[in-house]
Amino acid sequence: MKRIDQLTFTRFVAIIVVLFFHGSGGVYYHALSKLIPSALLVSATTSVTYLYVLSGFVMSLVYFRPHEKFSIGSYWTSRILRLYPLYFISFLLVCYYYIDYIARIKPQKTLANIFVVQAWWSPYAQSFNYAAWSMTVEFFFYAIFPFFTMWAYRQATKKLIWVSVAVWVISQVVHNILWIGYFPKHENFLVYFPIFHLSSFILGAVGGIWFLREGRTVMIKPFISSLVFLGGILLVSVYVITSSTSAQMPNKLQLMTGLLAPFLTVVIAALALDQSRISTFFNNPALVALGETSYGLYILHVPFIWIYQRALENSSLPNPQIIFDYTFVPLMIGSGLLIHYYVDQPLRSWLKKILQRVSLPLLILDLLIIGLSVYLSFRLRFEVRREYLSYRSMSLLMFWSAFVLRTIFSVGFNALNPAHLYGSFVEFVRPVLISVSAGSIALAGIIFSVYFLGKFENYPRSVFALDWALVLGLSLSVRFIFRFLGMYKKQLRPA
Repeated sequence: MKRIDQLTFTRFVAIIVVLFFHGSGGVYYHALSKLIPSALLVSATTSVTYLYVLSGFVMSLVYFRPHEKFSIGSYWTSRILRLYPLYFISFLLVCYYYIDYIARIKPQKTLANIFVVQAWWSPYAQSFNYAAWSMTVEFFFYAIFPFFTMWAYRQATKKLIWVSVAVWVISQVVHNILWIGYFPKHENFLVYFPIFHLSSFILGAVGGIWFLREGRTVMIKPFISSLVFLGGILLVSVYVITSSTSAQMPNKLQLMTGLLAPFLTVVIAALALDQSRISTFFNNPALVALGETSYGLYILHVPFIWIYQRALENSSLPNPQIIFDYTFVPLMIGSGLLIHYYVDQPLRSWLKKILQRVSLPLLILDLLIIGLSVYLSFRLRFEVRREYLSYRSMSLLMFWSAFVLRTIFSVGFNALNPAHLYGSFVEFVRPVLISVSAGSIALAGIIFSVYFLGKFENYPRSVFALDWALVLGLSLSVRFIFRFLGMYKKQLRPA
């Protein structure tokens, strides 16, 4: 259906609140706090809930098509392309900021962030880019959304509403009991664990389904929709302000896990239906453009804060904090616009073309093979634990080099193209053999260069032979299993 642009700008407002919450508002926060209660300007927990509800609402608007087959693979690919490129750029920026310490960070913590699963393990939830935990939650939503949608096709709207409310009630009861009993010892788990946020997304998705099935046909006067929208905003605002000052809330009872989600769903639905001057204002192209930059602002603002503050502190400029307070917000917004139009969109288009000849399941399995092979190569070569541990630095360098280089070679030599699964023996083996061999040569060169510089005491050549054999054997085995199971056969069959 046609996009509802008046919703887009609200994302920008929510993200600005998150920026203020993270201490980057500077003079703009202080100026606005004279007009708006400061509790609202830093209500990031409510803003995050709003974004989850809005995500579910918009997902339903775009993908709820009862008369069409839901393409799960296309949906997941689309969502990954939408979020992951800038997410990975933000991850690299954080790595650059911590360049002196990155080698000491546990590989499992780094991998958790690369694969966007950090919020599932509470000790890692705030690692690297601490704002990126919410991407774990979003990817969890996207993982289950196709199955929820296909189930919702067969359900009455009233039943969906009652189910979503029941899910919300159960979630709130369980979470708040846990919060009162286990805060602050398990705070990271209670705040960031993805399942606690699911009810917000479900409410938003059901709100979108209601809008598509019934809301668009309801004749509502602009005055009524505006009144509901503004009334909902006022109600949420009053609760946020009250809860921030009330001493009766046990352990500062969190609003983040969807406590206000039902009211925010009503606010979003009312704005979607609205045809008053409010929507006319929100539909201004400049405001819509700001809304389009919201994801970039959110995922990049933490590394930008850190890197910009360090640059100012290391400069000879007087009063670097004052400069930061005046310049960060406009620079962040300007950067967000440039990144959205000249980095994010072109990068997504380029990756979309690349992924047309890349099997994501093969890519993920190949990455797992890379990690397993490096570990086994050193473990088999150095059976004594003490000797094995002495090569830990080398194994980590080899792992991260392999993680990057082997992926590049696999894509470059077309080893991830599902079309090769059903070719001749030569077509089946050649791209894998070439990419694996090229990767092994490159890895051996990197390790030898570091050894030549005196960073390592030994250069165990047998490790590279073991790694080559393991990666080649396991990669071909995975592809043979795919071929045996007939994966991609229907898609590759000529029309």
